[in-house]
Amino acid sequence: MKQKSLIFLWIYLRPFFSRVLLLGVLILGSIGLQLYAPQVIRRFLDAAQAGAAAGSLVMMGLVFLVVVVGQKAVSLLMTYFSEDLGWAATNRLRADLAAHTMRLDMGFHKLHTPGEIIERIDGDVGQLAEYFSELVVHVLGNALLLIGVLALLFREDWRFGLIGLAYALVTVIFLSLVQNPMVRIWAEISKAYAHASGYLEERFGGTEDIRANGGEAYVLRGLYPINAVIARLRIKADLFGGFTFSTSHMFYILTLVATLGLAATLFLRGEMTIGAVYLMTFYIGLMESPIKYIRRQMGNLQRAAASIGRINEFFRLEPEVKDEGTAVMPHAAPSVVFNGVCFAYKDKQPAVNSEQITVNGDPSPIPSLQSPISNLVLDNVSFTLQPGQVLGILGRTGSGKTTLTRLLFRLYDVDAGAITLAGHDLRAISLADLRRSVGMVTQDVQLFEATVRDNLTLFRNYDTTRPPIPDADILTAVETLGLGDWLRSLPDGLDTRLQSGGQDLSAGQAQLLAFTRVFLRDPQVVVLDEASSRLDPATEQLLERAIDRLLYGRTGIIIAHRLQTVQRADDILIMENGRILEYGPRIPLTANPQSRFSQLLQTGMETVLV
Repeated sequence: MKQKSLIFLWIYLRPFFSRVLLLGVLILGSIGLQLYAPQVIRRFLDAAQAGAAAGSLVMMGLVFLVVVVGQKAVSLLMTYFSEDLGWAATNRLRADLAAHTMRLDMGFHKLHTPGEIIERIDGDVGQLAEYFSELVVHVLGNALLLIGVLALLFREDWRFGLIGLAYALVTVIFLSLVQNPMVRIWAEISKAYAHASGYLEERFGGTEDIRANGGEAYVLRGLYPINAVIARLRIKADLFGGFTFSTSHMFYILTLVATLGLAATLFLRGEMTIGAVYLMTFYIGLMESPIKYIRRQMGNLQRAAASIGRINEFFRLEPEVKDEGTAVMPHAAPSVVFNGVCFAYKDKQPAVNSEQITVNGDPSPIPSLQSPISNLVLDNVSFTLQPGQVLGILGRTGSGKTTLTRLLFRLYDVDAGAITLAGHDLRAISLADLRRSVGMVTQDVQLFEATVRDNLTLFRNYDTTRPPIPDADILTAVETLGLGDWLRSLPDGLDTRLQSGGQDLSAGQAQLLAFTRVFLRDPQVVVLDEASSRLDPATEQLLERAIDRLLYGRTGIIIAHRLQTVQRADDILIMENGRILEYGPRIPLTANPQSRFSQLLQTGMETVLV
């Protein structure tokens, strides 16, 4: 664990080497002033006892004042720069964790609630903000101060040096013995809090249904055992902390008694001056301060070490969908081919040795990524969609329609068979290029609490690696897809801020914003995944022009519940239980009274597909 902590320090503090160097200078300056201040007092006491002139004593007092004020000023600067360094380093770590999370497979995201992931990215890293700044800097500074005190004690009198060294060694050994149990306890506490965050996030998300169905008592019953686990672990941690405090403080009291006894004996024999007695007593007392600080921060250091362990565990998770492709997609409508595709969603079991927490006697691991199940969602699916053509996909809920699009985006990899785009196997195309080439509009439109511009560009204008989208292009797209009147009605145009989730928009406006967002990306393939299933027929008509404009010159896939939605399709594919029930050109299927599609059109049994 110590080695991992040092690796983390090296990786995330290395870009800020100049700040680290400045902090090192400030730490050494602060230690030097703390060690020098009692030397001034010693000379003052000895000079006063010897009857020195008042002017000399006043000068010593002024020197002491300057030293103390200087030490406090240096300490203030050190605190500021250490906090700045700590947050700069941990913000980089947050960014790395967030990017790593986005690369993990959908299987991981299905098994981990947003609350748990947020606790990993923000909660665990929050523990390290102090670790990178105050804890490391001050613990390191106090350790150097302790070494400096011991060196001066041995220089003055080896007997006092031995007393101080024995105190330091006994205390350090004791703290080392209790460190590992405390790390394990705080690791369990972190996992328990993550479990609680995930539980609450999921229940808060379903507040409306829970309250409507009288499920409050059930939710609270589930929360009690989770809180009981946290309480039991926190009590255990506090007991360990109290034992550590009492024991180490007793070591200090015994050391102070030994120091005072030896100093009094030597003073009475005339072997020490009153200034020397003060100096020895002060230095022994000064040792208690850094040891006490280190002792008090051991809990925070242990929590930080536990967080580092969990973050390392998180970084060790690897996506099963590998980004190793190099093929380049042409900027033209491509063909889409599914050739004997078989796929099953997989349950995931822990891929690393994660610790468990226990709720009601049942161990609850935080799982990771492996171990398949054998229920095929797609079974030997084959079809070819020509460049610029539109495929309409129909089928019952659970028939595998949405899974086809997830595989097309490579959110998962096929278990058997292959999918090609423009003649390239998807695995031969880089994920970034693939997802730039394929755009999707779903029935659930994700809108953010941000400006209209940022929602339409998905914050691309903040990406320094790509050119921003000009406002003129955004306005043209808005007009093309039928949102011009709405945009002109807004008080600040593109700078108008939308509410989170599009609460201030109608369903049709939100859907048109999603179309515009995809249109601005200019993909070569467009997937409409039941994009109008939640709209009434009148509102759906408003989207027809936008859909036509979005599909123009592109290869399209339309997944729909309503038969009317696929009337613009060139080919029809009907799914059932993961297999293709019917596939062919729309017009011949419509004309063939024996076809499933024709029968659905004649009977109007759209509910069969729901």
